[in-house]
Amino acid sequence: MSRFIDNENETITDTETGLTWFKKDSRQISGKWMHLEKSEKFAAEQNAAKFGGFDDWRVPKLEDIKTIFDNNFSLMDFGKNEIHIPPAFEPGCADSTWTDTVNGERAMMFSLVKGRSSWINKFGEGPFAVRLVRGTRKES
Repeated sequence: MSRFIDNENETITDTETGLTWFKKDSRQISGKWMHLEKSEKFAAEQNAAKFGGFDDWRVPKLEDIKTIFDNNFSLMDFGKNEIHIPPAFEPGCADSTWTDTVNGERAMMFSLVKGRSSWINKFGEGPFAVRLVRGTRKES
């Protein structure tokens, strides 16, 4: 059995961590790049719509997003660059995602190309996107 299960409702469940992820990121769904505050609003909109049958979607914690990054995975982002997330996710996404880690006007962005985080102006328009998640990560 695969660790990453396609739930057939545009979500992916990670059986190792217990987290459920959006199959697509915010840009793939909305067609727009977004800064962190817009990403948080996007999460609220998806919760109101009960996306995938749930209303507890959120911007991921840094430790959450690290769990789907693995150099052994290869998928192509929107610019046809290699990113390292499981093939269960939709190709053509952004090459990084926002996290909920904030320090003043800056927020932590996680690269799906290099597997590293960096501080970015949280009002930067991009090319930035978010991959929403729900659940509490199980420690392995």
